[in-house]
Order: sequence, then C-alpha cells, then structure tokens
Amino acid sequence: MKYLLIFSFFLFCKFSYGTGQVPDYLVYKGDTLAIFSNPLEKYFEKFGKRELIDFVGCGSTACWRGYKAIWELKGDNLYLVQVTSCHNSCGLEIKNADLKKMFGTDIVFADWFSGKIIVPQGERVQYIHMGYASIYKKELHISFKDGIRTNEKTISNEKIANKIRLQKRQREIALKVQDTLFYQVKKAIVWDTIKTPFYDLCDEKYILTFNKKGKLKKVWVDYESETTKEKREEWWWNITDDRKCRRTIKKALKPINISYLDLPKKKIELPFEIFYDRKTGKLELWKEMWMEE
Repeated sequence: MKYLLIFSFFLFCKFSYGTGQVPDYLVYKGDTLAIFSNPLEKYFEKFGKRELIDFVGCGSTACWRGYKAIWELKGDNLYLVQVTSCHNSCGLEIKNADLKKMFGTDIVFADWFSGKIIVPQGERVQYIHMGYASIYKKELHISFKDGIRTNEKTISNEKIANKIRLQKRQREIALKVQDTLFYQVKKAIVWDTIKTPFYDLCDEKYILTFNKKGKLKKVWVDYESETTKEKREEWWWNITDDRKCRRTIKKALKPINISYLDLPKKKIELPFEIFYDRKTGKLELWKEMWMEE
C-alpha cells in the first residue's frame, strides 16, 4: 500500500489527550531528548491533510497522533529526520514514512514550524495522566520562527515542585494518622443523640493544621470552597456556627503529637472527615478515595 492515511481516530489527538502521550524526540547537543511538542502537527494543519507516505505503524490511546517523529537541531535550524511507529510490538511489520517521497529529501528543514519545543528536564515531580501535562523540575523552552531557532531559555518549576512534594508528604502522613485521630475523637467526645441534639454533633469534614513540632494548632471546617464568595462564607461559618465544633475537635485531639513521623520543616494540613450515622448510632471515619488505594 503506497499511501497510508492516519485515520480520524488519530485526528482526535488535535482536540483531546486523555492519556499520557508518547513523545517525539529531539537530537540536541549530542543527546536524544524527549520533547513535549509535536511540530509535525503544524505541517498537517498548514496543508490540511494527514498523510504519511509508505508509513506502517501503530498508535494507541497513549499516542493519538499515530506516529513518533525524530527531530534534530543543527545550528539554529530544525530538521525532521524520521517518522516511525509509536510502538514496535503491535503485530505489524513497521515501516517508517518515506520522507523523500513526501518532501523530496531524507532530512527535512521544518520551515512550516513556528512555536516552542518544550524539553522536560530533571526529576519528574508529578505524573499527570493527560497529554504532556506531567510536571518536571525544569523545562527547556526553544522558540522557532519558520523552522529557525530564535530563542531558548530554561524555566524552573522548583516552586510548584516543592508544593507538590509537600502535598505528597501530607497525603502520606494523613494516611498514617487517620485511624489514630479517629480513635481519639471517638473516645474523647460523647456521640449520643439522646444527650446531644443531632444538629450539635460535630461530624464534619475538617482540615487539621499541625506545626513542624507535630502539635495541632488549628481546626477548620472544610466546605471545599472555590470562589471568593464561597470562601468568605466558609470563613463566616467557621467563626460563628462551627466555632464550637472546631474547639471540641481541637480539645479532643490535644494529646496527639505526630512529630514521630519525620514532618516537613513547616506546617502541614491534613484532611479529617467523620460522619455520625443516626440510624446505627455509630461514628464513622470517612476516608478520601486515595486513602483506600
């Protein structure tokens, strides 16, 4: 088959990447680097047809575009040097696209490409199962105009990396202490609707703030507010109607110290959600989905 069209299944890549994607690669300063960019897509957009001559390869949900391109930066010029299959083991006899038939040369100057090539660098601090959304410690941004490099700079993601590391550590700590916190609250507070009206029971979703020495410093009812208005309302309820429950939970957990868990050198915030089942008369610990994994 002389021509193989990349079917509409792969056209979906233009609009949505619901899965982490196989990257293209760039040969740069002697290294072959994964890139979070697909310059060949600009070519398809410009000429309005997705066609790779003599190409046989396999795509997948991890490679919606249906191919993997290899690029090389020579001087300031960007060249396409190979278009191959996303995957090698797929039951087909893999055949690279014939660049000479497509462009008249085996090494193609990418004069159609204007934009950025993003090269992830260093530690991957968070994997995100969508396109090229995973976060790395650094990124090299190389800008092009008509296939010619015009600028490059390194972007540090250190601040967001530190935030992600803290979030991960808080999740780990929360997972370890949930049962201990629940036992203490269950023991120290009277959970009885005969003695306490149900509307005064303190079964809520809380955010517990511990200092770096492992002592509980703040209890806050979490309404999961997003907008400014919602956040203002959350603050109001916390200092009025929820104030008694916040104090009750804080008093119950006062004996708890979690410094044995090798805490970060800053305050941490842990989720803690309890629910009183009025039918069974039992207090339950509600764990978030990631705690059940």
